Amino acid sequence: MSIRSQVRALLPASLRARLRHVLDVVDTEWHHLFHRKAIRRRLEELRKLPRGLHVEGTNICNASCVFCAYPQMERRKTTMSMDDFRKVVDDYVEMGGRSVSLTPIVGDPFVDKHMFERLDDLMAREEVRSMSFYTNAILMTREKSERLMSYAEKLHVHVSWGGFDAATWNEIMGVAKFEAARDAVLDFIELKETTATAIPFTLALRCPPSACHGELWDRLRALESKGLVEIADMPDYDSWAGKVTPEALDSVGLTPRKMPYKRGACELLFTKPVVLANGDVNACACRDVEAELVVGNVNETPLAEVWAGDGIDGLIEQHEAGDYPDVCKRCTYFVSVYNSRKSRTFSRDGQPSGNWAED
Repeated sequence: MSIRSQVRALLPASLRARLRHVLDVVDTEWHHLFHRKAIRRRLEELRKLPRGLHVEGTNICNASCVFCAYPQMERRKTTMSMDDFRKVVDDYVEMGGRSVSLTPIVGDPFVDKHMFERLDDLMAREEVRSMSFYTNAILMTREKSERLMSYAEKLHVHVSWGGFDAATWNEIMGVAKFEAARDAVLDFIELKETTATAIPFTLALRCPPSACHGELWDRLRALESKGLVEIADMPDYDSWAGKVTPEALDSVGLTPRKMPYKRGACELLFTKPVVLANGDVNACACRDVEAELVVGNVNETPLAEVWAGDGIDGLIEQHEAGDYPDVCKRCTYFVSVYNSRKSRTFSRDGQPSGNWAED
């Protein structure tokens, strides 16, 4: 254990949280004060081509997870046609796009009747180099997993996982489908091993550390040690702009995320749009479940023009002025473009991307 880890372990959790917040404030204010012009210039370059495009094949889900806003969503439930999907991807590829996610703001890709058609379309495009999705695995039958193996060259499969026993998983995921999801995950890993298919597979934990024990946990950790699955934890859970309450998260042992320090624009306005099933382009692909941040529609305007248009410009300037829309004010997922500790617009070693030394 490093000295930093030892010191961190000695500090109470509440003190560690306060210290992280102070560091975020100092880091964000430093970059905002001394590097703002350079950061904005670099971000405008990044914005020309989003790092990834999220496409809402469907916003319908077959679970009611405690940590997700889907059960509270008021937006119309619908599915995108294949013609519209192809047009969206055409637009993105013409921009130079290379990475497509079938994970919408909410919804499970296996509920989407066009899921494999969409994967086939993306797989056939040489320009698309990577694709991914998150699922609860309830509908991921062995037959479907066999089909997924054929996309191994490009596809990364993520499973949101609520626990390692039926009682915990069912409570957190909101449906009594633990056995179906468990069998689907184990079947997927078995197929991956027996076919020697190098398809990336991540089990994204959505349960408290206290639930990580038992026979299934031990079995999956052993499979992880063989390189067959990655197990990724989540330290805290955001509020989905207030739709998921701290009380709901506390009730199942999940840690609510504190409101982050907000200065300037959120990084998602530059890097991660989502095209909704009706063609609307939403500036936030992560937590704006009611689509309050729509900046255009691909059925009326090409994606490149929407993403370079007045709608997103105005939203960015609102953020920069501290005049956040209500959904952004409530958001605990926000990451400032000036926070080098968290923003992915910085390099992994914490240095700003691009040549910033001149400013």
